[in-house]
Amino acid sequence: LESAQLAAGTIGAVPQQAIQLVTTVITSVALCGSIMTISPSAGLLVAAALLPTVLAFTMIARVELAGLPKLAASTRRATYLTEQLLQQRTGTELATLQSGHKVARLAGAARRDHFHVLDDLTRFGTRMELACAAVTALILGAALITMVLAASTTAGAAAAIAGVISGIHAIRSSGNAFGQLVTTAPKAALFDRVINSAPKSTVAGSVPRTDCLRVTDLRHTYPGASRPALDGVSFEARRGQVIGLVGVNGAGKTTAVNALLGIIDPDEGRVELDGRDAATLAGPERLAAFGLLTQEFGRYEFSCRDTVALGSSDATVADTQIWRALDSARAADFVRELPDGLDTQLGQQWGGSGLAGGQWQRLALGRIHLRDAGVWILDEPTSAVDAEAERQVFAELHRIRADHITIVVSHRAWTLKDLDRIHVFDHGRIVESGRFDELIHAGGRFSELFADQTA
Repeated sequence: LESAQLAAGTIGAVPQQAIQLVTTVITSVALCGSIMTISPSAGLLVAAALLPTVLAFTMIARVELAGLPKLAASTRRATYLTEQLLQQRTGTELATLQSGHKVARLAGAARRDHFHVLDDLTRFGTRMELACAAVTALILGAALITMVLAASTTAGAAAAIAGVISGIHAIRSSGNAFGQLVTTAPKAALFDRVINSAPKSTVAGSVPRTDCLRVTDLRHTYPGASRPALDGVSFEARRGQVIGLVGVNGAGKTTAVNALLGIIDPDEGRVELDGRDAATLAGPERLAAFGLLTQEFGRYEFSCRDTVALGSSDATVADTQIWRALDSARAADFVRELPDGLDTQLGQQWGGSGLAGGQWQRLALGRIHLRDAGVWILDEPTSAVDAEAERQVFAELHRIRADHITIVVSHRAWTLKDLDRIHVFDHGRIVESGRFDELIHAGGRFSELFADQTA
């Protein structure tokens, strides 16, 4: 994508280059024709002056196309590092740690890498154009000598010289215009390939009701991994149920969630939505069944209204819907206290209001309430909020549970107590399933994980 973006910068000049090529070719043909009436060999030499330019730009185009991925990679790396210094969250952390200079040093090194790649491309292009100019000068000299020898008078020789110089200039302009088009052509092809490789953008909205989600024998091993991330995972959830997925980091929970959403294609197994194989659904159609809140939720620094409205694919969302979602997420009170309510610009880097982590998370939860899909997947949905807000959020989730299938990924014991069923992941497998009280007294993996929290 970055390569295509860099390539797009030169495509805009194509119309001007095409017009220039047409006009200079007409001029060149006319001048070469005039020269050939005096000396056919000189006319051919003038026409031949086009060849070095075409050859040079063709080689430049090939080298530039090969170098674009390196240039794009270095550009993206440098931009990413610079963004870490500028963004509020990472900038604040780096300032507190007094480590910003380290990231600045990395950003500087990435910029130097970028310019090294750019210098290599520029150096090659300059050398090729110098070689082209030298060969063209030799052809010009040969054409001038031929014309002078062919002229019978001094005036004729002067006219011949003027004609050759004009012809060479016209040919050179034609070659430059043609060369620019030759250089741009592979970049345009790259841009076109990237654009056409992207799936057509379709919006399926959300499916508000799913009665049954069934996962059967999911198996998946990531490339290069020594063991499977999922090894025969099976579970089922029905509308009105709230189920939990627990386990240490790397146990397989996130991979299972990604398999539900279709982010990964499992090596084996099946995900069914109301008896329909989810693998047969188009991406937007499959995602329409889900609302997802990840632990790394987005902190979109838009207006408060626009930030919450991202939960709906509709072009416009009524304020009443937004307030209803905020009420359900226990976020309405602090939004009402913002300087301009829903119109408040969020994010201090835009001169707006800075929010606490828990407030950002409740806005993210508001987007899930607004989406109102049939299956909710909530990965640590209250990790950044205080204990009181956490109780309120989970109380609301249980109040509206009848309308959804709710899957909660959590590491907090008390949030799991009222769940209908908990599945314990360990090394890619579900090693235990049951309700909280059953599992905590069973003396298995679940009780090991939450021993400290339930002591």
